[in-house]
Amino acid sequence: MSEEIDNKEAFQKADKKRNTILTILSFVFLLAGGIWIVSLFFDFSRYESTNNAQVDAYMNSIAARASGYIKEIKFEANQFVHQGDTLVILNDEEYAIKMQQAEADLEIAKGNLHSLEQNITTSVSKEAAVQARLSGENADLDKAKKDFERFRKMFADSAVTQNQYDQVLSRKKSAEANLNAAKNELLASGSLTKQSQTNIEAAKATVARKMADLAAAKLQLSYTVIVAPVNGFMGERNLSIGELINTNQVIATIVLNQKIWVTANFKETQIGKIKVGQPVTIAVDALGDKEFEGKVIGFSPATGAKFSMVQPDNSTGNFVKITQRIPVKIEFKASAKELELVKPGMNVTVEVKK
Repeated sequence: MSEEIDNKEAFQKADKKRNTILTILSFVFLLAGGIWIVSLFFDFSRYESTNNAQVDAYMNSIAARASGYIKEIKFEANQFVHQGDTLVILNDEEYAIKMQQAEADLEIAKGNLHSLEQNITTSVSKEAAVQARLSGENADLDKAKKDFERFRKMFADSAVTQNQYDQVLSRKKSAEANLNAAKNELLASGSLTKQSQTNIEAAKATVARKMADLAAAKLQLSYTVIVAPVNGFMGERNLSIGELINTNQVIATIVLNQKIWVTANFKETQIGKIKVGQPVTIAVDALGDKEFEGKVIGFSPATGAKFSMVQPDNSTGNFVKITQRIPVKIEFKASAKELELVKPGMNVTVEVKK
């Protein structure tokens, strides 16, 4: 009988203990649920975080500025190149011929200009000679006029014969004709000089144009050697020797690893709690969530949807309110050496300290 009483008391104690544990667990769950419900209305977190974030960097697309067949390829995928390094060489025979043609055209234009300059030199010399002769003809006419006046008076006094008078008159008329001829020749020579000067200006313009054509041909020839515009790492190589390249065709991409940053797409409801300059913790997925320090340096002027190729049209009536994302630019505080393993496109998780 005593043993049954002891067993009953032990069972009651165990049952009481179990009820106490269940009560405590229920209280804990209720408390946790209450805290969770309250957190829906009040944000007690010290961070604003998102895992919708990637590492970004400037990427330079290299496009061909001339068309032609590839003669040589001097880079490999993932290779580091310096600014000015030769990447691709195109066959330049066609461009070299065009340059030679431009050089020949320029020499012809220069020859024409030189010939016109010689002509104007001759014309100016001839004009000067005619001018000197005109002075002589003026002197002859002046003398002929004086002789005529003297003989006219003498003829009136019968001091000279009719034949002598006629000879003096003839010399005067001849001197007048010679003077008029010299004047006309001077006018013609002056007109020829002016025409030569006009032709020289046109020839100079032709030479300038041919020089520009030659410069353009040399520039096109230089485009057959494609060089790296900046320092960086080459992307994928998808070219083959003998392949035809067209003008403006992208042949390679250089990643500028000197400067990388994080673009974090926060919900629009989080943006009000984020300010420029706030410290950020960046965890890189690919590096086992290795953390780096950073800071907020700017916000996108519009949501990501506004920059997409096809923007959502909410005017059709089929409107569903979707929380938008605002890209936030975050800068690493670490040095380039410390970020050596961090590559553009890697996923990261960021936490912005409030």
